Amino acid sequence: MGSDSEEGERKSKDQYATTRQPTSNKDDAFVWKKKQVEEGTDKLSSEQKQMISKQKEREKKVELWKVQQRRRERELEQAARAEEIDRERQEKEGVLFKEWQDQEGQFHLEQARKRSEIRIKDNRANPIDLIAYYIYNANETSVEITGEPISVVENLNLEDLEDLQADIKVYMDLDRNQTEKVFWEDMEVICKEQIRVVNAKLRVERNSRSSINSAVNTDITKIFKGKSSSQLAEMYKGIQAKLKKGGPIDVSYWENVSAQAFVSISRVRLQERHEQITKNKNFASRSRDAVENKAVEELFPSVSGSKKKKKRKEREDSPAGIQIIKRDGPDENKCEQEYEDLCYTPIRHDTIEMDALVYTESKIMSEIQEMRAQVAVMNKTGKEKTEVDRDTDIEERGLALMGEAQEDDELFNCDIQLNASYSWAEMYKPRKPRFYNRVHTGYEWNKYNQTHYDQDNPPPKIVQGYKFNIFYQDLIDPTCTPTYKLKKCSDDKDFKILTISAGPPYEDIAFKVLNREWEYSNRYSFKSQFSQGIFQLWFQFKRYRYRR
Repeated sequence: MGSDSEEGERKSKDQYATTRQPTSNKDDAFVWKKKQVEEGTDKLSSEQKQMISKQKEREKKVELWKVQQRRRERELEQAARAEEIDRERQEKEGVLFKEWQDQEGQFHLEQARKRSEIRIKDNRANPIDLIAYYIYNANETSVEITGEPISVVENLNLEDLEDLQADIKVYMDLDRNQTEKVFWEDMEVICKEQIRVVNAKLRVERNSRSSINSAVNTDITKIFKGKSSSQLAEMYKGIQAKLKKGGPIDVSYWENVSAQAFVSISRVRLQERHEQITKNKNFASRSRDAVENKAVEELFPSVSGSKKKKKRKEREDSPAGIQIIKRDGPDENKCEQEYEDLCYTPIRHDTIEMDALVYTESKIMSEIQEMRAQVAVMNKTGKEKTEVDRDTDIEERGLALMGEAQEDDELFNCDIQLNASYSWAEMYKPRKPRFYNRVHTGYEWNKYNQTHYDQDNPPPKIVQGYKFNIFYQDLIDPTCTPTYKLKKCSDDKDFKILTISAGPPYEDIAFKVLNREWEYSNRYSFKSQFSQGIFQLWFQFKRYRYRR
């Protein structure tokens, strides 16, 4: 029986599998006949269907090509945009780097100038210090500079000239001002020429003869004498053109003339600049002296004349080279200058105008006594008012700080006497600070009180917190913040002594508060601050909840 049932199940499964097998070939294309019916293409011939499918394939290929083309264009645009962003970033970095270089160069230039000024002030100046101070203080009317920078170069030996040339190159690299850059270039040319002259002298001393005849040098010097820098520049261009053109000329002679012309241009340009600086400084000096000494020349011509002779003699006695003379400003040594100019001589009585107000000694003393009496009356009135209204003022300020008193708030202005001595008592008279305090009371509705009391028959009030406001308006050191400390009360363990200290001229002040734990959270209105001469200490006590 068991075998027959198993054979029957197997036959039914084989029959089910046979009925579920597809009738079409697997290689045939799937045809969505329901869609063709909806679109109305089921009645078309196979050729028409193939044409429609091919058309759709071509459209899909065109669409795919367009998508690929747009993607390539988008990639090119992104690459161009990234390249543009990178280029802009590099340009910004280049600008920032150039600004940084300029700032660094300006910083090193300022440091070099400061070092030069320090060495000049300490009387240990180098040649480069004098030249730098000369050019960078050319427009300062408070500094008088005598002598040309060329004179500094002409008085140096070979070693100092080489050091000066290296220092000039440093300033040429650091200075970005075009005018000052031309000045340093001219100084470098003069320094190189002076080095060549010194080396030529040394060679002459060793060989006892010169490479160029002195008469030739004299003729060349006469050619350039009395000409301006622009004329010398035109001559230099003509000489260079003549050398480039060539021909039957003495090349060595004209090369020597060209080199001397180049040096003469720098020399004359420096002289012209020095003349302009001197002219500007003299004009400013004359204008200032005319304003300062006009009254002196009118009243005391002998004093003014002697001062001018003294200044002229100082200039004549000054040594060659650059000399630096700092002038005093309008407010420096004013008393000394007035003493030298006017000798504090009183004005003659006959020079006073007729309508001028003249004070006699008796009149001045009477006015002084009257003013002193007015001040004494004002002080006395103010003092009496302060004594009468001081408590009222303190109460008004306390109300402004804490607001109107609530139903459970009470005044707490009982302090404890402290017998303390202070180290500053000899310098300042100790005094007690003013204060305006409150104590906050209320009912504590714990489980016991809720059981034994109600609203009509409430429990006794207990202290829940304090608000202390201490006034320190006249502190010697207003930056010193007052401090407070707690210590146990010796006669009653339920209380503690709160002591507040501020410093001179105020004594320490103490209050007796309950010995309970404080709430230090802002949520419970804790405050400990010192502002505008008022120390505020507000706190409440912790409330303990009954838990089983």
